[in-house]
Amino acid sequence: MDFSYEYTEEQQRFRSQVSGWLDANVPDNVDALLDSHEAASSLRAISLALGGKGWLAPSEAIESGGAGLSPDQTVVILEELNRRGLLWLVDGEAQSLRQAIVNRDSDGRTTELVQALAGGKSNVWRQRIATSPLSNGEVALDPDSAGITAALDADGFLLNGTGLFSGYGNEPDILWTVALIQPESDADPQEPVCLIVDAASEGITYASTRTLATAAPSLVGFEDVWVLRTNALGPEGDGHRVLSARVTLDPRADLPSWVESETDALIQYAQENGLGADPIRALVLVEAYIASRVSRLLRMSATWMDQTGSEPGTATSLASLSHRAAASELSDAARQVVGPAALLAATDPRTADAGRFDRVARRELAERDVAPSGDSDREAIASALELDKQPD
Repeated sequence: MDFSYEYTEEQQRFRSQVSGWLDANVPDNVDALLDSHEAASSLRAISLALGGKGWLAPSEAIESGGAGLSPDQTVVILEELNRRGLLWLVDGEAQSLRQAIVNRDSDGRTTELVQALAGGKSNVWRQRIATSPLSNGEVALDPDSAGITAALDADGFLLNGTGLFSGYGNEPDILWTVALIQPESDADPQEPVCLIVDAASEGITYASTRTLATAAPSLVGFEDVWVLRTNALGPEGDGHRVLSARVTLDPRADLPSWVESETDALIQYAQENGLGADPIRALVLVEAYIASRVSRLLRMSATWMDQTGSEPGTATSLASLSHRAAASELSDAARQVVGPAALLAATDPRTADAGRFDRVARRELAERDVAPSGDSDREAIASALELDKQPD
């Protein structure tokens, strides 16, 4: 029985057109570009170019800023962007916010923002928060992970506190955040509200610390930042669920994660440089390969369950844990197989493969849990297995 996806001739012709345009308009080494904080203008240019063609929201209607492409064409767009390390522009923070707006804003008051996000015109940083599963299938916000309070002030909120935000570029245009509304009495709960905040608002500060990778979380401070109540997305009390919105990608698309792609690159480098002949190095490479493929299977399983309307739950948590484990396995394998050259940056002439494995190591470190999301994954699995229940 053959479970592979068969491409049509029309898809292959369309792929040639898409690939040709990307080759002519996107730099070859996007990974190296993402590694540089000085390349923010180049990233913005790429985003605007892709957004101008509607490829950041390929299946969405043209009037909403998308390309209005068929599912078969969308599969091709996703695969070709992923091969060039650009899939994060489609399923990252900006397009996730666009999806959240489409899901929550029934009166269409944010149509202009939806179009701007689809067109690649707005860079978004999303706050990182921690949640815990409840017995009824819902999730609860860990209030300590929010870090930002919202005091009622006429027709707006005054935001104070600090939060960790994920996103690309030196500074965002939009901060997508959750704040805890201060109740009138101590007996009332703090309701989380999701807010869209102009990143240039007075009172916002950005930490100037260097990070391991461009997408590593950044600390953002709020001091009496005033935000209109109409900037709230979704009802009060539902903020953490609104913030968790994701773009659902077609499960037919072959979209290997960066861990899978970089594992293949490490194996190819070892073969080309005669490193795989050593039995110890060969064993290390095999273990990294197996870890990446197990991660792939779990990710595909979770994606299919989500696409078919099933509750992914445990599958998503297992995929998340497996991805981090495979990333750690890959980082260790690169150091063991390549040696000290794997730790040298691209600026060092002695580095291996133009600094590729140094970027892998820093990306793996940057993706480690800053907020306790890993604990949330384990809690979700424990809850699904009913390990959190007391014996009768």
